[in-house]
Amino acid sequence: MSDGERLRRAVQARKFYATLPHKIDQAVDDAAEIIDMELERQKRRPRFTEQEQGETPLGGFMRIQSPHNDDDPDPAA
Repeated sequence: MSDGERLRRAVQARKFYATLPHKIDQAVDDAAEIIDMELERQKRRPRFTEQEQGETPLGGFMRIQSPHNDDDPDPAA
């Protein structure tokens, strides 16, 4: 390996390790943002409840509750 190649690799390694903490911090921030968005969507998902035993042969009450947010550009499925 020539001196020029060794120097180029050393510079490349130094750049890599100098920028690594910033890249890791950015990836963690991106992941935290995605997790927060998903948790918020989970809160807005419809909830289905059912009483299997009831006064009729079909059972008891069935209920669906859904918090609506018309401002959401990407609603929960």
